[in-house]
Amino acid sequence: TLDHIVTYLFKQLSQKGKKPRRGVVVNNEVFLQVLELHPEILQQILSTVLNVIMFEDCRNQWSMSRPLLGLILLNEEYFNQLRENIIRSQPPDKQAAMAQWFENLMDGIERNLLTKNRDRFTQNLSMFRRDINDSLKGPNTANSPGSANDMMTS
Repeated sequence: TLDHIVTYLFKQLSQKGKKPRRGVVVNNEVFLQVLELHPEILQQILSTVLNVIMFEDCRNQWSMSRPLLGLILLNEEYFNQLRENIIRSQPPDKQAAMAQWFENLMDGIERNLLTKNRDRFTQNLSMFRRDINDSLKGPNTANSPGSANDMMTS
């Protein structure tokens, strides 16, 4: 699964510089070199997973939250750029709320993939998604049929 791949990458990159076991090194190095040469691979996956969670009917949020945390931690700079782009793409009256929801998403999250940290991220993500969905619905969904598209197109 995506979570296993991302977890593996995070562990390998976290251990870079530590003494590796012989035999496994060659395969690990090639895999890591490909990703270092093509960071857009993980960045595109991060963007896709975040968009699915934010704007689509995500049936199994838990299974999406697990790889998302690892992807964010592996691509922190890109995540911050993505976050700023999403915030700026919102109508001016919704930008502050979106910025706060992103702050809340990462509130209390440490730079590791321990179960406790993942569980907290999953809880934060649940609230993040709820806030976005509530905003997409808007106060007068019956009177404004285009309101669900406002956040994505503005």
